[in-house]
Amino acid sequence: MLVSFTQFGFWQLRRHDQRQARDATTSERLAAVPVAIDEAAAAALADVAAGVPAADAFRGRRATATGTFEPDDEVLRRSMSRNGVPGYHVVTPLALADDAGRRLWVERGWVPQEYGAVPVVAAPPPGGVVVVEGWLRAPDVPPSGWVATLAPRDPPEGRLTTVAYVDLERLSAQVAGPAVPAVLLLAASEPATPAELPLPLTAPVLGPGPHLGYAIQWFAFTLVTLIGYPTLLRRVQRERGDASAATGSAAGG
Repeated sequence: MLVSFTQFGFWQLRRHDQRQARDATTSERLAAVPVAIDEAAAAALADVAAGVPAADAFRGRRATATGTFEPDDEVLRRSMSRNGVPGYHVVTPLALADDAGRRLWVERGWVPQEYGAVPVVAAPPPGGVVVVEGWLRAPDVPPSGWVATLAPRDPPEGRLTTVAYVDLERLSAQVAGPAVPAVLLLAASEPATPAELPLPLTAPVLGPGPHLGYAIQWFAFTLVTLIGYPTLLRRVQRERGDASAATGSAAGG
């Protein structure tokens, strides 16, 4: 028990250090000047190739792109609550102004659950050529294996309108061009969104997380075990001695 509790405590301390390092990197990225989407995505993919988890490689990289939104092809990312209210994130492809006809999937913001049909008429994107700015996140990869039996699923075939995962491989079948290998979380656009909806997204949340508190708990369990278990053994031994003495006294009587 002592070895296990101590190892769990040090494991949580390592998680705490990793969280601090990750947040420092994300904070630095969020403070940087936005770069072209291709440059930002290439830097993230280079980190992935070097062994960095995709979520950490993409998180917080600021990027900008120019193109035209295609609301007829947008989807709703479901199960996205805001202040306890259920709803969706509106995810709309942006046809980039390049020769390859690529699409950048842009997570534009949040709408309440009653807006469950696409295109979301109450939350239109700006029309015409648009310059968007935001921060990246890694594309979703649906779980596989036995985990997939417990996780939400998207239909493997057919046109999707609501999704659990912004899976670029799956969504590319619904648009005319190949996908940029990143998802852009929209921070601003020029021209701006013409309606009150969707509500804007918030930047990645930074903070120490619960790991330091968990480490303290595991070390507290270690201390309780170190003090409490010998105390319990002494008490049991004393009770056995008292019981033996009482038995001997009864036999002598």
